[in-house]
Amino acid sequence: MQDVLTSHWTEEQAAALTRLMLEDTHQYGVMFYDIERRITGWNEGACTITGWTAQELLGQSIATIFVPEDRDRKLDEHEANMARLLGAGEDERWHMRKDGSRFWASGVSIMLKDEAGQPSGFVKIFRDATHLRARMKYLENILQDCNARQSEKDVFIGTIAHELRNPLSPLKTALELLKRSPEQHARFEYPIKIMDRQVGFLERLVEDLVDLTRVQSGKMSIAYETVQLQDFIQEVLDTCCPAAQAKSLHVRSIVPSVPIEIEVDPRRLQQVMANLLNNAIKYTPNGGSIWLKATTDQTHFLCYVKDNGQGISPELLPHIFNVFTQAEDARAGRGAGLGIGLAVVREIVNLHQGTVEVRSEGPGKGSEFSIRIPLKRPTGSEPEPLDGHQ
Repeated sequence: MQDVLTSHWTEEQAAALTRLMLEDTHQYGVMFYDIERRITGWNEGACTITGWTAQELLGQSIATIFVPEDRDRKLDEHEANMARLLGAGEDERWHMRKDGSRFWASGVSIMLKDEAGQPSGFVKIFRDATHLRARMKYLENILQDCNARQSEKDVFIGTIAHELRNPLSPLKTALELLKRSPEQHARFEYPIKIMDRQVGFLERLVEDLVDLTRVQSGKMSIAYETVQLQDFIQEVLDTCCPAAQAKSLHVRSIVPSVPIEIEVDPRRLQQVMANLLNNAIKYTPNGGSIWLKATTDQTHFLCYVKDNGQGISPELLPHIFNVFTQAEDARAGRGAGLGIGLAVVREIVNLHQGTVEVRSEGPGKGSEFSIRIPLKRPTGSEPEPLDGHQ
C-alpha cells in the first residue's frame, strides 16, 4: 500500500513536502545525522525549538542536545542503536536548548538507507512537548495528594471503628440485663425494642467500617461453605424483619421450591443481603413494599432486592457503590448516611467473583439491587458452558 501511494507522488509534491518539513514548519524539529552520530542536517523548526542554528550544530555530535545525565548514560548512542535495530524508535526525554534550559521532547528516530539498502544515517523528528509534561506532572501531584488523603481517611475510619466498638459492649450487656428483668422488660418493652434495633444498627455500622478498612488494605478474605440458598434467604429475612415491622413494610420473598446448594462465605454473604435489605427498609416509606427474590441459572445464583421507595437520582446512580457517596450528595433524596454499606457490598461480591448492579427509574420510583455469584467456589478460569450443559 505504501509503494502504491508513493508511486503516485509527483516531483512537485515531494518537493513541497520537503520544503514544508525542512523550511516552513516551525512546530517540528528535523535533525539528520550520520552513522557516527554527527549532525548533517538541521531544519528551521529545530532552530526555533532549541535556539541553535544549523551553522552552529552541523558536524557536532547529537549528544549536544542531550542533557548531561543522559549523555553519561550514553542514551544518544542507545537512541541511534534502537532506530538501527528496529528501523524506527519513538522516545520522550528532556533535551537541551542553546541557553541551557531544558524542554521535554517527544519524537521519533528513523534509520535511513542508501540505494544498496545499507544504513546511511538517521533522521530525528521531534517537537517541544514541555506543556504536556507540565500537565502530566500536575496530574501526578494531584494523584499523590489523593493517595495521601485516602491513607488519612483509612486511618480515620479505622480509628472511628475502634472507638465505636468500646462503648458497644457495655451497651449490649446493659440491654440484655433489661431484657432478662421481667419487671423492667414489661414496663419498658417499647423503649427496649428501640434500643435493641439501634444497637444492632451500630453493630452493623462498626462491622462495615472494619470491613472497609480490611478491603482497602487487602486483608479481607472469605471462607467458603456449602449452604442451602432457601435457608440462607430465610435467615436474612429473620434478621431484618423487626426493622421492617417497625415501619409496617410488606416484605415478600420469592425463591425456587427445589432446594439449591451454593458455595459461599455465608457470614459475608449475609452481610451483603442484610445491607441491601436494610437499605431498602431505610428508604421505603411506611406501608411500602419490598421484594426479596432468588433464582439460578446454569452457573450462578441471583438475588434481587426490590422496593417501591425513594428511588435513586440519575446523578447518584453511577456512584452508588462508592464509599461516602450519600454523605457527599445530600441533594439526592437518599437521606443521611455514609454510604459505607453499599461499598462493602461491592467488595464482598467481588471477592466471590460475582457482580452487583442497581437499577432505578429515578426519585420516587423505587430501586432494585441485584447480585450474581457463582454457584460453586471458582477454581480458576473455567469457561461457562455455552450449550446448556454443565
